[in-house]
Amino acid sequence: MLDQDKILNFLKVTGPTLPTKVAKNINTDILLASAHLSDLSSQGKVKISKLKIGGSPLYFLPGQESQLYDFASGNINSKDLLVLDQLKEKNILRESNLELIQRVGLRNLPDFAVPLNVRVGEEIELFWKWHLLSNDEANQMIGTLLTGVKETVTAPLEEVPEVEEKVEEQIEEVEETKQEAEVVVGKEKPEVVEEIKQEPEASIKEEAKPIEEEELKEKEEIKSVTESKDSESSDKPAEVKEEVKIKEEKQKKLTEEKKVIEEKKELEQKKESIEEKKPFLQKVKEKIIRKKKKVVEDEFSPQVQVFFDGLRILTENKDVIRKNSEINYSVKVPSAVGHIIYFCKAKSKSKCDEKDISAAYMEAQVKKLPLLFLYTNEITKKAEEMLESGVFENVVVRKINNGE
Repeated sequence: MLDQDKILNFLKVTGPTLPTKVAKNINTDILLASAHLSDLSSQGKVKISKLKIGGSPLYFLPGQESQLYDFASGNINSKDLLVLDQLKEKNILRESNLELIQRVGLRNLPDFAVPLNVRVGEEIELFWKWHLLSNDEANQMIGTLLTGVKETVTAPLEEVPEVEEKVEEQIEEVEETKQEAEVVVGKEKPEVVEEIKQEPEASIKEEAKPIEEEELKEKEEIKSVTESKDSESSDKPAEVKEEVKIKEEKQKKLTEEKKVIEEKKELEQKKESIEEKKPFLQKVKEKIIRKKKKVVEDEFSPQVQVFFDGLRILTENKDVIRKNSEINYSVKVPSAVGHIIYFCKAKSKSKCDEKDISAAYMEAQVKKLPLLFLYTNEITKKAEEMLESGVFENVVVRKINNGE
């Protein structure tokens, strides 16, 4: 026996059931069981409930709808359950007589509540019937409800059978009546649209006629005015034209004269600005000249140069650290082998101490050259002792005399 046949036999015995029970019955996985059930549903052999138990719907055979009510309690909302019980008792409920909560509840119970649209005259009313109630029984019950309303409100008793006949003909399920309502509305709306469109078109055409006539009149008036001006201009004598030419030439001359005057003013302004700047430039030049004179007026540098000339020492580089007090040189000192490059530090100071010599020695070490230290006046005793001790290597210390 095939699995689907087993499922159908199982549903005949058990009634509405879950896919897990079906899977156990046919000894297969729940996925395969669900696939078989969906296939049977597509064939119309099995129905699926909208009511869910633990997130899964119920599967049942056609004709087992009455057994679904047993699964309602405990699986739907308590408010929806009250409306469900009310519908089961009365079999027919009128939408207009229900509260908002009841209306919402009926829409949440598609397995049990079937909506019906009933056309009464020109109006359509919504009713709800119990899912096990037939259409004939629903026609009779709705007819009694409507006749009871008409007797109590305004309708005479003679019109009751006519209403009953209309109710019997017009009661259908929601899906069929929605299609009919859409067809009726679709037929009526275009007619209204066409009427609305035709009225403004006629009014626009009527209003456009006087506007066009006014525009034509304005155009004719403009043409007449331009023609009259042309005729007047042609009738003017030649003398007037000559006067106009003379005036135009005068205006051109005036404009040219104005341009010349403006250019002269600009030139004068530029000259004035240049003259104002001249004294400032002269002051700057004087300052530069003074600085140059001051640089030349260094007294210590000539003394050192005299010392170099006396010993035939050649200077390669010169760097004045402090005017009249400290100068760095790079010099070539003659020897039996040839000229030897020295780093020379010349200081003009009342007394040179060991710090001055050590600082100069460090500079020479950085440049990797022997040191030639020149001083003008005296050396402290500590400096002499350090020189005699031989702490400073490759150092030559000499005094610059004014006579040399």
